[in-house]
Amino acid sequence: MKVIMLCCALVWSLTATAQRLVATMPPITYHVGLQKAPLFLNYSDTLRRPSRFLSSQSEAIVVGQAGPRWAIIQREGFLYLIPTQLLTDYDPDDAAPLPLDPQTQHITYQGIIAVPGASQADLYARAETWIDKTYTTDKVVLANAAAGELVLKGARPVVVRREYEGVLRPSYAGVVRHTLTIYVKEGRYKYVFTDLSHDAMGTRNVQSGGPLEQSRANLFGYAGLSSQKTWLDIKHDATRDVRNLATSLQEAMTLQKVKKAGKDARDF
Repeated sequence: MKVIMLCCALVWSLTATAQRLVATMPPITYHVGLQKAPLFLNYSDTLRRPSRFLSSQSEAIVVGQAGPRWAIIQREGFLYLIPTQLLTDYDPDDAAPLPLDPQTQHITYQGIIAVPGASQADLYARAETWIDKTYTTDKVVLANAAAGELVLKGARPVVVRREYEGVLRPSYAGVVRHTLTIYVKEGRYKYVFTDLSHDAMGTRNVQSGGPLEQSRANLFGYAGLSSQKTWLDIKHDATRDVRNLATSLQEAMTLQKVKKAGKDARDF
């Protein structure tokens, strides 16, 4: 039995070592928290004490996913495994293609959620309360209680990280505007987030990027690499924020906590 177990362990080790890391998606920038993050060259390397680290509060360029616990990052021409729990803003859903409405070709997040036992009036009141708590400034709400419809023109702040004297520092870069329409009926509601667009709001040294469907934007007056990376970061942050808003709305409407799909089963 011991011989069999030893052979199995050896085969597993050789198989793991042979599994080379591969970039499987376009790069997405995330950030390490206050604790430095260990880096591993392959899966078998995770069984040993790490010899490489990514410093705290630094950028991690994710180019692949390896289950809920590990991401693949690119650094100085090499690929490494990094624990996702040490990335403060990591979200595996960022790798999914942006949902485009087939008619408008605008980024559109929408869904119909059942709320058994809730009346139209209850759901309308819950939606109004959620909007008031979530959007404290810079909002326009068109309300039609009789039709069970709320249309919100809202904005969310944009924070980008730019390097100053070798240190990444957060910097305000305007807002991303969007339209949210909520329809309520007996026992269910529908939400539609669309018309996402970056507005610099007169921020110094930053230009408005416009609709997020664009692949490029001249945020700093030129279409250079710095502008492109920041534009992609804005798009990822804004669409992640919309998904989080949809989850927050669902919790307010259903009065139940939403468990995020794809989370590690050991997190409970």
